[in-house]
Amino acid sequence: MGYRSKDQKLFSGDGAAHRRAIYKGCGYDDIDLSRPLIGVVNTCNDAALGHVHLDKLAEHVKAGIWQAGGTPFEFGTISTCGEISIGTPHLRYEMVIRDVIASSIEIMANVELFDGLVLLASCDSIIPGVIIGAMRTGLPSIFLSGGPQLPGRFEDRQVVMSELGQEVFGARPDGKEKRQRLRAFEDRVCPGPGACSLMGTANTMQIIAEALGMALPGSSTVPAVYAEKLRFAKRTGRRIVEMVKSDMRPSAVVTRASLLNAITVELAIAGSTNAVMHLISFAREMGIDIGLDDFDRLSRTVPVISRVIPTGRATVVDLHNAGGVPAVMGELSSMLDVGVISVSGETVAEIIKDAGSTDTAVLTTIEDPVFASGGIAVLKGSLSPLGAIGRITTIPDNRMTHRGPARIFHSDEDAYQAVTTGKIEPGDVIIIRYEGPVGAPGMREMMMTTDALVGAGKADDVFVVTDGRFSGFTEGSAIGHVAPEAAVGGPIAIVEEGDPVLIDIPSRKLDLAISEKEITRRLEAWSPPPAKVKRGILAVYAKTALQAHEGAMIDDRLGN
Repeated sequence: MGYRSKDQKLFSGDGAAHRRAIYKGCGYDDIDLSRPLIGVVNTCNDAALGHVHLDKLAEHVKAGIWQAGGTPFEFGTISTCGEISIGTPHLRYEMVIRDVIASSIEIMANVELFDGLVLLASCDSIIPGVIIGAMRTGLPSIFLSGGPQLPGRFEDRQVVMSELGQEVFGARPDGKEKRQRLRAFEDRVCPGPGACSLMGTANTMQIIAEALGMALPGSSTVPAVYAEKLRFAKRTGRRIVEMVKSDMRPSAVVTRASLLNAITVELAIAGSTNAVMHLISFAREMGIDIGLDDFDRLSRTVPVISRVIPTGRATVVDLHNAGGVPAVMGELSSMLDVGVISVSGETVAEIIKDAGSTDTAVLTTIEDPVFASGGIAVLKGSLSPLGAIGRITTIPDNRMTHRGPARIFHSDEDAYQAVTTGKIEPGDVIIIRYEGPVGAPGMREMMMTTDALVGAGKADDVFVVTDGRFSGFTEGSAIGHVAPEAAVGGPIAIVEEGDPVLIDIPSRKLDLAISEKEITRRLEAWSPPPAKVKRGILAVYAKTALQAHEGAMIDDRLGN
């Protein structure tokens, strides 16, 4: 047998009596302990919409593990929903949680001597958190998404969560009737569990996990409430036992080629900009050389073929009905390395052999794309020497090159107030700084400001540039992940009110249009502000976080 407990004889012989006694006290017997021991990572809780239903999926995963001759051990780790903390300082935990989750899985799997892992998660940084944790263990591992929620229905039309945010932050309701309408909207926009059904970070990362090869083909876009999701859960449980017996580890699946495939899919679906940091972090964890240059190179040739919100008006449920990830990869087959392997044991070539879009109104072909080049642009220049990221599918054609005066803010809340009180003019470039990994700390999403601009009808006319992040929900002209960030002395720290800022997306440039001499003078005069947080996990993160272009994780190489 290739699995860990058998190789190391950790549960056989007299020397393992203490281990067997503990697990017997939990209700397992000798036969159970002679089989592959599978940890089932469950991120379910009652406070996170994308994860609230995962207990039922976990039961079906465990049934599949038992069926295949393995022994399941379910354990929990944390998950949150960033929608809850929008408009508060606590949104900064949404990036830090990735490291906490990864560490919890690394600890649990190693201390409890599991042989393999099934990873259940649905949203945002939770998904890369569980995957990175599995990578650290090196154990055979497989991911199962919770799936997208069904879209809501309001005023005889299909609605998604981003539309509610734009109404809340764009134009606060005034009057009893408007407030009643908003309450009716909130009652209907989330009809059940699952990830918000647009191409936010949640669904982007579910799709990326499958494109990377870490999930069973066709599983990631299955809606949360479909029975098909339960069937995939059983299949996932059965498959992990086979993976343990054949010693199929993440290193066999996550390679440079599979990461480049995942980047190609990310660009083609116009996925969330947050996926850039997560994919770079996957590569870092596996010791693979992947960086912003790879995104930039591919973004110039990979077309956008998805019309899922915010790029179009379709939902992820529509994308699933159009063929899901196999169809996306089928349409991109000429741009992929089809020889890489999935956790299913199949190559990409085998998975996509007969796959293609069944609804070109939702998922187009590369011959007739939505956009000719990829959904993300990497911008560098005197304002972002190490790079910045823009989701260009939401930027109007007439704003691909823009020069405007800087309007300086040190938080999302301050910029939001300026927008809602009419202090921002068309052509302005809103600079929101000290919101990066170190500065926030935790790299918040600038959701209030961008939603306010959309709601006020100004999203096409005003750029937002920040060292923080943006939500996958974000629409309008937004450039984030500016590196180096303000808190470590990046040029964004020394921009002054009214300075000209040049954004040239075709040329991939983001410049502070003042003299190099003046930039140098200001940087030499700059000093860092006091730390916002001095205790707890945020303080640890602030002292150790990598910059956005490196993945924004806690740097565990410090001192080496």
